[in-house]
Amino acid sequence: MPEVLYEEVIEVDERLIPEQPGCHLPGSDTWPRVEGCSGVTLLVQRPLDLGGLRRELEGVLARGIQSLAVLLLHSYMWPGHEEQVGALARELGFRQVSLSSAVAGMARAVPRGFTACADAYLTPGIRRYLRGFCHGFADQLRGVRVLFMRSDGGLTPMGSFGGARAILSGPAAGVVGYARTTYNSLDGTPVIGFDMGGTSTDVSRYAGELEHVFEATTAGVPIQAPQLDINTVAAGGGSRLFFRSGLYVVGPESAGAHPGPACYRKGE
Repeated sequence: MPEVLYEEVIEVDERLIPEQPGCHLPGSDTWPRVEGCSGVTLLVQRPLDLGGLRRELEGVLARGIQSLAVLLLHSYMWPGHEEQVGALARELGFRQVSLSSAVAGMARAVPRGFTACADAYLTPGIRRYLRGFCHGFADQLRGVRVLFMRSDGGLTPMGSFGGARAILSGPAAGVVGYARTTYNSLDGTPVIGFDMGGTSTDVSRYAGELEHVFEATTAGVPIQAPQLDINTVAAGGGSRLFFRSGLYVVGPESAGAHPGPACYRKGE
């Protein structure tokens, strides 16, 4: 099993209950009501304790953790409490705050939480890469419309690119590329994509339209986000072979490449 992406967990003491016709809970007459995204009314049985949460988040921040994923059970129906937590975290100085309701606003809490964690884990690194990318251009691309490809094969502005929607952006670009250049719509013969890199290999199929999945497992982490149907094997052209504990294993160590790609200023 892969290591978890988070270092600490804070339990947020709040509770929303979807209102059910004909079902009356003791004390519910005095509970605030909010309207959910689908028009469902929710009862706020226990509001957020922002004061207590502030103290806990300050402690987390003091321990050097600057990236935060927020998951509340019914936020896919009403994101108000998550948005309050997010606003508080940004006020305190967290550099990255990923709300599960914004990253993957779907019903199932566990994969939604994993997806928010992956987003919080990956986005800071992607932001650093984008800053370095911009510094390589005159005026740092100010005023220039730059689009990046997401895992679902669509394009998004640079400011919106990151995290859970970028995990398969490279392989997705490969699928879009070979779909446009190799598929013959006259005979409709499906095309198989085989994209081998240094330490992984991506396999896909195109038969006239892009095929999507809405939940997949990447590196052992469930991701609840639209992405092209690409199967990845953790072995590539540079993967090293070992015997470990009597078992034959492949990678993840790589032999590397020298001089390497010209685009990395290693070639001729």
